[in-house]
Amino acid sequence: MSDIDARMKDAMQRHRAGDLDGAIQTYRELVDLEPDNGDLWHLLGVAVHQKGNSGLAADLIETAISLESGAADYYANLAMVQRALDDDDAAEAALRRAIEIDAGHGRSHSNLAGVLRSRGDFDGALVSAETAVALNAEDAEAHNNHGNALKDCGRAADAVASYRRAIAINEDFALAHWNLSLALASLGELQDAFIEMAWRWQWSGFPAPMRDFAAPAWRGAAIEGATILLHAEQGLGDAIHFVRYAALVRGRGARVLAECPLGLAPLVEAAGLADQVIAAGDPLPKFDCHAPFLDLPRIFATSLDSIPADVPYLAVDAARRGAWRQRLQSLAGLKVGLNWLGNPQSPVERFRRLPLDGLGPLAAVPGVSWASLQKGPGGDEMARPDGFYFLQTGEGPLADTAALICALDLVITSDTAVAHLAGALGKPTWLLLHHAPDWRWMTEGNHSPWYPSLKLYRQSAPGDWAPVIAAAAADLAGLAGL
Repeated sequence: MSDIDARMKDAMQRHRAGDLDGAIQTYRELVDLEPDNGDLWHLLGVAVHQKGNSGLAADLIETAISLESGAADYYANLAMVQRALDDDDAAEAALRRAIEIDAGHGRSHSNLAGVLRSRGDFDGALVSAETAVALNAEDAEAHNNHGNALKDCGRAADAVASYRRAIAINEDFALAHWNLSLALASLGELQDAFIEMAWRWQWSGFPAPMRDFAAPAWRGAAIEGATILLHAEQGLGDAIHFVRYAALVRGRGARVLAECPLGLAPLVEAAGLADQVIAAGDPLPKFDCHAPFLDLPRIFATSLDSIPADVPYLAVDAARRGAWRQRLQSLAGLKVGLNWLGNPQSPVERFRRLPLDGLGPLAAVPGVSWASLQKGPGGDEMARPDGFYFLQTGEGPLADTAALICALDLVITSDTAVAHLAGALGKPTWLLLHHAPDWRWMTEGNHSPWYPSLKLYRQSAPGDWAPVIAAAAADLAGLAGL
């Protein structure tokens, strides 16, 4: 073995062991010695990408391709980098080139399924995912991606089987456990789902870090007389959804501290859900143990029959409610709040946002006055039907949105935190769902076991909002007495 070959072998061993800095240093030295070696440029690009510099990684791997254009692995890894750069067009092209070079390149078929899912080509994604598992039945990642594609196509039970197959191959595959939890929950198998959700902390891609407290985590032991901190871990919608469990913890005799997102804290305090409410970021008092909100359904062995669904469980102070009722007095007829857009940074928002320019059937219903519940950027930039006028309610704190909701007759919304807020306030709410909605809305039915005041309208085909909006408009006309 030559000296260069030995050093390359050593660099690859460092790379596999996670010593990226050491591997990169050696790859760079070897590239200087052998600038025409495509493998070295490729491996250097992969390592640089893993260090977080995807722009440089793309340049390095493209250099490798310029030296060796027939290596499927180069294109496959270039696609991985391009996805990190939010360039799905380039990623898809690279993966298709890898498959053109090697039709049996299973990883490229599997990754292509992921790209097609993000672009809304769910049928194409399923074909690619099926090809990947056919090529390599022992690839846990391929089975996980197959499960995702199946779930997007409305086949949640089949998705469960795929996730279980991935876990059978790799029992510590945290992402597959997390995906399994979501699929099980969407089928109503809540107890098993919440057990699987405990794996979220083992998944490096989970958006919330595990909190590091000196006090131990509560696992469900007797807690009477103890002080417990319950804390939110994800977005506002999840915090609204799970803060209801504070009442159950108090029911076991504990003194409950509830740490909530800043805007939610006044609503939890007004409802008396906890002994003390702390806005996220404020100093924490002493406590004996703690639990993230999402652990509580598992601790309480929540099933469809035991969901704590008494509403309202949030409250707004009387003065704020009165001010919004006064503001809405001038509106004639049925007073309806509309929310059409959630967090534009969410990768699924493109599928769940309502098309304002497609809401004509709602706008055409006479006897209705509309109030905008839309907050944040993006909403006002969307086209809307002529004559669709809203009372613009401004940004304001979450407590103002809650008070406005209390003053309305009805809320119509896409899948955003507004749906959770209206449901937690017990307000009649129509939730318009895209074809593969979040787990808590399940896969069928027009009512939510979590929020009794919600009515669900579901897409039957991906991206086709017209029948959903038409059904809501017909019901709205009936509610308006037409």
